[in-house]
Amino acid sequence: MEEKVDNACEWCKENWQSIVSVFVTIVIVVGIVILSISTFGTAIPVIAVGVVGAIVGISGQLISVIISCAITGDWDGNWQSYIGSAIGGFSGGVLLLLTNPIAACSAEAAISTFFGENLENITGGQKRSTFEILFDTGLSTGTAAFFSVALSKITGKLSKKIPVFKRLSGINSYDASFKMVITKLKQGSIKKFHYKTIRNGVISGLSEGALENIASGFLMGLRNGMTNGESCHKINKK
Repeated sequence: MEEKVDNACEWCKENWQSIVSVFVTIVIVVGIVILSISTFGTAIPVIAVGVVGAIVGISGQLISVIISCAITGDWDGNWQSYIGSAIGGFSGGVLLLLTNPIAACSAEAAISTFFGENLENITGGQKRSTFEILFDTGLSTGTAAFFSVALSKITGKLSKKIPVFKRLSGINSYDASFKMVITKLKQGSIKKFHYKTIRNGVISGLSEGALENIASGFLMGLRNGMTNGESCHKINKK
């Protein structure tokens, strides 16, 4: 028993920064949800956009991992990153009710990376220093903001010239249809949340984050490729 207590104390001592970081992140996410519900007076639209955001976050992470795998030949996904993406996606979806898409997308990327990497530290995944986690979080946030702005301009131009892109921008887009339903939910004029609304939200979310997911996967693949190369070099040197 004493040995178990000592091990637990040692584990807490080694991981206290990540434990605090995960706890603080959860408190922030809960605060965002409470603020949204108190602002709109109902939990239905908050839960709706949160669920859609979580689906988009997990799907985006899968896309990034697939791209990274195509570069390195290794499957680098882990359950911690998917949980981080789900929580980040949920938060980003809820923030769409309070802020603009760029801010929500940036917050989603920041929370996903920060929570996921700290969770890895706690649960015995890849160990990262505080600096590495903060650097990755900043890089993810900047990448998300940059590509969110870039993609909105690109889809706006393509939707005018190529028919297949018409539903990605404008008044008849998936995003516009999704937001219309959310607005009606906030107003209380409708009570149900159909699968088509989830579909519209997921498609609009994935299309808005397409460049970010591709860039994240590419950067992940390059970093993992360099890390694996350094490891092989050290082994051969020995």
